[in-house]
Amino acid sequence: MSHIRMFRPLRSPAGVLAILLAMLALPLQLPAIAAAGTGAVINDVTQLNPIPVAQVLTPTRLDEIVAAVKTHHGPISIGGGRYSMGGQTATEQALQIDMRQFDQVLAFSAERKEVTVQTGITWRKLQRFIDPHNLSLQIMQTYSNFTVGGSLSVNVHGRYIGQGPLVYSVKAIRIVLPDGRLVRASRDENSTIFYGAIGGYGALGVIVEATLALTDNVAVERKSEVMPLSAYRAYFFGKIASDPDVVFHNADIYPDAFDTVRATSYVKTSKAPTVPQRLIPPDQRYWLDRGAFWIMSELPFGKAFRQHVIDPLVFRGERVEWRNYEASYDVKELEPSSRQDSTYVLQEYFVPVEHLEQFVPRMGEILRRHHVNTINVSIRHAKQDPGTLLAWARKEVFAYVLYYKQGTGAQDKAAVRAWTREMIDAATAMGGAYYLPYQIHATPAQFHAAYPNAGAFFQLKKALDPDNKFRNKLWDAYYLPAAPATPAARVAVTASPAAPPLPVQRTAPQALPAPTVARALASVPGYRRDEAQTYLTLPEWVLVYHPDEYARFIKDHPPSAYPYFGAIGQFWGYYWDAYAATRASYDFNWGYHLMVCVIGTSYTVENAIKGAYEDTLGRASEATRGANVTPEEVFAARVAQDYVDFIRVDPWYEFSFATPLKRLWVETPLTGPDMVRKWERKLILSLEYTIKASYASAIKLASKAVYGDADTEMLALTSHVAPDALRPGSKMQVISQFADGSTLLSLPRYEAFRDDVIELGKQGVAFREIAGNGTILVTSLVPADWRYDLAEGKVLFEKPILTAPRQKRIAINAPVRHLTDIVRQLAARHYTVEHIYDY
Repeated sequence: MSHIRMFRPLRSPAGVLAILLAMLALPLQLPAIAAAGTGAVINDVTQLNPIPVAQVLTPTRLDEIVAAVKTHHGPISIGGGRYSMGGQTATEQALQIDMRQFDQVLAFSAERKEVTVQTGITWRKLQRFIDPHNLSLQIMQTYSNFTVGGSLSVNVHGRYIGQGPLVYSVKAIRIVLPDGRLVRASRDENSTIFYGAIGGYGALGVIVEATLALTDNVAVERKSEVMPLSAYRAYFFGKIASDPDVVFHNADIYPDAFDTVRATSYVKTSKAPTVPQRLIPPDQRYWLDRGAFWIMSELPFGKAFRQHVIDPLVFRGERVEWRNYEASYDVKELEPSSRQDSTYVLQEYFVPVEHLEQFVPRMGEILRRHHVNTINVSIRHAKQDPGTLLAWARKEVFAYVLYYKQGTGAQDKAAVRAWTREMIDAATAMGGAYYLPYQIHATPAQFHAAYPNAGAFFQLKKALDPDNKFRNKLWDAYYLPAAPATPAARVAVTASPAAPPLPVQRTAPQALPAPTVARALASVPGYRRDEAQTYLTLPEWVLVYHPDEYARFIKDHPPSAYPYFGAIGQFWGYYWDAYAATRASYDFNWGYHLMVCVIGTSYTVENAIKGAYEDTLGRASEATRGANVTPEEVFAARVAQDYVDFIRVDPWYEFSFATPLKRLWVETPLTGPDMVRKWERKLILSLEYTIKASYASAIKLASKAVYGDADTEMLALTSHVAPDALRPGSKMQVISQFADGSTLLSLPRYEAFRDDVIELGKQGVAFREIAGNGTILVTSLVPADWRYDLAEGKVLFEKPILTAPRQKRIAINAPVRHLTDIVRQLAARHYTVEHIYDY
């Protein structure tokens, strides 16, 4: 939640000072304070998916893995190089098996051209082993940093002509199943497990050994030519697919036109290598590569510069190298200097070869319409999969590897989700699929459309892993095991055997839990919260309400008419009221008060500057235009509403102010009527968005250095929870049920908490405690002339809505046991329950 969870109750004076210095934009750095909690946090290369796990096991011996799988009763996840990009290697509170030290070569035969390895080994380490024997891997992905086990789990492919998925080069695997059994699987032995585990993303067990096919290491010569996209398919099948000497091939589609490709092949040759090294040296700096990626992604002419300047230089002249050299790329060449505010990400789509001319224009249209910062799209070829259950190549396909840059904020992630789903629909409409190792944006329906054999895969998982022991975020999203007969308690302490829910009753419950229940709740981590916070968070929420009122106001009024100074006074009035409500009954939280004063000062300065400007220069430029508003004013109103919609869910500093800054100059014309007002708005909005973008970055840096992630759930003791009280799609969960008929629920926080309280009230559910407290603050928007007349609750204070004089905001001190009655009566009068302040 925007300002609300941007700052949580401060843990130390250093925390307060760090935020204060950030807000003053002082160029100082303070020591980071580690987030609270135990265990490790597992992330992937994008740094977009931090996942807290309970424990990390780093085995070096097979018996360690078998013992861990056999004896561990909670979830288990498996990780290698962590180059997947959507949480496919972890899930919350799992035992994480980090395979990277399980990395030995177990058997090798140059005569049979095969090697058996422990699956934590990287392809690069394996290449170092086989290269002296002048052998090469038959199939692998472009980059050699991955572990063999990770590549098996996603069934990778490469740029190899005449090949396809990695499974083609796998002779056998050994896998530790969920019950601890060690099983050998191949095409002829336990074939169902073989074709399920390869490409199974760790759902069936731990692949611990693999026997892989090898081939000769040969010299290859690079051939490259540029052509229209429309000519590529005939070129590929006429010159590439039919040539047995072509080893590697791909075609890069140049964005953003997506109508020209550079086709590059590496062909067997008897020429001496012009590159002396047999493998790419591991200590490269790659500063030129990073510079090129920055130019392509950040400069307006960058993509054209790559197509017409960089690539002609890169591909000039003769180049002959060893096959192993071309197969030993290092992902460091793709690594940016920082992934804090933006990150490079991959996606991949597989479409039957006959649809190339239909799919690429559709892809280009989607990417352009959503302003995707596309770096490259590479076309690869793969023949039909031989039978894996989660086959991405159900027939001969072209793979489209999309490499793009995105921001790391919640708004950026939501934008990617939207266009990704369009891309998936485009691929599946043509009989294709999308690749599963990347960000998990597909709906369940899209997943099953892309992988129609998922049902058979899930049946296999259910048979081998009935307790759903092997999990990660991919399978948390799409695998739905049968629900247990009774709710599983999340906490170790249970007061008594669970009792069935009682029939719905509409009488108020007792004010306090029974002693037995109270003792159980005392042992629940995170159950009790500071009751004073229900009042002290109100001023923070005002920094959501006021932007909302501003966004609504400027849709129909000029910005100069907004009461900037009135908003300043009202913020400090809310702060005083919150302080007055707590000073007599609660300890003084000096850190939280200081934080509110800091953000209040920032808000005051911003509104004072805007108010002074809009009342003078802004009003003067406003007077020069005619009756119609300029496109820049329409744009500003739209951005203001986008910002409000965003901060109701996510921290304000995650909002990408750089995006509207760029869009302002792209989407509004440079000329037109009312030039004075047009350019005054264009310049002042550019200045505002630039300052806020820099300011947000400083706050984001300080906040993440000082605080852990905000809690996302609230625990509440309730009565009269019927079996159907938890609505579909809600994040509410039953944690425990007690013999007296009470139920401990977990509810999502912030606005979802309000919505769930209202819904539970409709179902006849009553609250006994929320977070261990008996009082909670509620605000409601009511007519200005209404006097509070409800039987329960008390109005602590009320204030007018500055932009809507016929309304006022009232703050109700609500007894928790009567909360649902209060919100139900307000709703019955068609008054808006604005927020319930969940501590």
